[in-house]
Amino acid sequence: MIIDKVNDIINGHTSKNSLYVFCVFIKENIAKIPRMTIEDIAKACYISKGQVSKCIRNLDYQNYEEFIYECYSYLDSLERRQLFIDKKLSLKENISIFSDNFLKNIQYTQKYLDYTQIEELIKNIKTSRKIYLYAQWDARSLIYNIQRELNIYHINTIICDVDLKKEYSFTNQDLLIVISINGDTFHYDKRIIQRLRKTKVNKWLITCQNDINFCENQIFIHCLHFSYHVYMMRYIIDIILLGLQM
Repeated sequence: MIIDKVNDIINGHTSKNSLYVFCVFIKENIAKIPRMTIEDIAKACYISKGQVSKCIRNLDYQNYEEFIYECYSYLDSLERRQLFIDKKLSLKENISIFSDNFLKNIQYTQKYLDYTQIEELIKNIKTSRKIYLYAQWDARSLIYNIQRELNIYHINTIICDVDLKKEYSFTNQDLLIVISINGDTFHYDKRIIQRLRKTKVNKWLITCQNDINFCENQIFIHCLHFSYHVYMMRYIIDIILLGLQM
């Protein structure tokens, strides 16, 4: 996801070079980008057109068209976010409605849980030498929480970079957990999926999307309504982390 890539650059660069300036501009003006030419961006960032092209390649896009498509995809994901607040209702009424629907979704998800799969994943986590975590978009914040919790159990955990450009020394004793809430990674970022598929390591996918054929080990989260996918993903992750105590 483009914002994940941009944040990685901004957080990892101390000097304000052209790539840093470019990424800051993208983050602050993402809604305008699809209507801008490469010349417009170069002028706005006070860098050359060639430097913009180089920055785009550094973000792992082959050309400007692919970069623009990624911006469109991100903006589309924002539009698909569900708003839970009805401004015509009071805060108390909104909380009551949200809580009722949340409970219904929890009960529905729990009804279809495959406990055998969850127990197998927990066993894999406990017995693996090193845990690798990969996610994009909203799911990326979740893997940071997983890493923090696994550190409590002294489980060596690494968060993969969003582009998977780094060379990881996977072994047959390692485990890669991929989280994709709505399957957007698999629909929008084919190059990343090819890299994930080629990794020779024990892989698990956790997702709320049931039409993904990524690897043999998959936990599909049944949800009552897609607007609660993020919340149900957090619920399942909490269950897995809870199981580590057993």
